[in-house]
Amino acid sequence: MMDGLLIFDKEKGITSHDLVYKVRKKLGIKKVGHTGTLDPMATGVLVISIGKGTKTSDYILSSDKVYEAKVRLGILTDTYDITGKILEEEDVIFTEEEIKDALIKFTGKISQKPPIYSALKVKGKKLYEYAREGKDVEIKKREVEVYENELLDFNGKDEFTILVQVSKGTYIRSLAYDIGKSLGTYGALTELRRIRTGSFRIEDAIKVSDFEKLSPDEIKEKILPMDLALIDFKRIDIPKSFCEKFINGQFYKLKENFSDENYRVYSDNKFLGIGEIRKKDGEFFLKMKKNLIGDL
Repeated sequence: MMDGLLIFDKEKGITSHDLVYKVRKKLGIKKVGHTGTLDPMATGVLVISIGKGTKTSDYILSSDKVYEAKVRLGILTDTYDITGKILEEEDVIFTEEEIKDALIKFTGKISQKPPIYSALKVKGKKLYEYAREGKDVEIKKREVEVYENELLDFNGKDEFTILVQVSKGTYIRSLAYDIGKSLGTYGALTELRRIRTGSFRIEDAIKVSDFEKLSPDEIKEKILPMDLALIDFKRIDIPKSFCEKFINGQFYKLKENFSDENYRVYSDNKFLGIGEIRKKDGEFFLKMKKNLIGDL
């Protein structure tokens, strides 16, 4: 059984689910998942999890993302991007200083409303399903964080490109819309490229077209170990003699205090899974939180 992660550079025109299907078919493995949807118009890093690697998907989903995004001002679409139906359009001219001032307003913690054409669920139903049915639905704003919002390019009039690093749940289409609104006009996303998801970078990604040419054995060489998804967690090693007991649920007594909640756990240099710290009577113990190895 193959277990781990494949890092793709998704091309335009295919969905995240299309890519999952391609991997399943190529490798003959049912247990395959993606770790963060990219719209068909978007390109860039898409982490595909395989086998036990699917158990790390939630941790990858919650990681920061970095994008290069191109925004056109003076245009409003129903999807907040250029693929949607144009609702309003006007000629606008802005200065570079005005664009930079607007970007500053959307740096740090911001309140954002997800676009109606999105897979976010409200009352058990995806928002885009409401939109296609022409039904109104209340979309609540939520807090997200923009860690970096840097102007990369500006055409001197109505289109600019930004490098933006964001927290989980941030919609770049909504960001484009909100930036336009802050400038007194509209804004629509025209291009989007994800260049990093957590610790996974575009430089390490494989193109879908190249993947399809590889044999299963060649693909196996490109599968990354699943513990790379947890690189932000500190490492703890336990003795080989206690390994089986630990996997079966016994607490491992630690000789020192540990401040973090979750750790990558290894034994004999072999990754076991995610451990969590428990404190009892002033002593610290390690307990298996998520088994990523199975039985020994």
